[in-house]
Amino acid sequence: MSGAGRTERGRGRGGRGRERGQEPARFQAERRALRKIQVHFELEQSLMRKVRMAAAKQNLSTSDYVRRIVGLPYAKIQRPRISLSFGDHDLELLAERYDRPPADRGALRRRVMDEIRAHFDAETDAEAAVPGPDPRRGRRGG
Repeated sequence: MSGAGRTERGRGRGGRGRERGQEPARFQAERRALRKIQVHFELEQSLMRKVRMAAAKQNLSTSDYVRRIVGLPYAKIQRPRISLSFGDHDLELLAERYDRPPADRGALRRRVMDEIRAHFDAETDAEAAVPGPDPRRGRRGG
């Protein structure tokens, strides 16, 4: 048989059963994503803050929270995280701040996390020390 090593479609073994011109599924998904339209909204600062705060309370990203408001499908955050990018200069500054070598990125990351926790622990302690509004007068203090 002269077509040895060929598939029924006449293509070599590397064809993986696809018709000529058909892309793998992963490329099709990327193409669909590229066709999506990205819309940026410039909202007044007070409204942006309200959206961010409400989204955080619902454990949603701001974009997913807005999608929920307007009735579009959205997904709850499975593993919330904050992404930060540190350049070489940032790593040098952090290394100096925490007295670590810049190459010890794991230690720097842990120290940043510790400092963030300490910041919010101190903020919570400070808020607890400030007297709340006096419900009889509608203002702070006594």
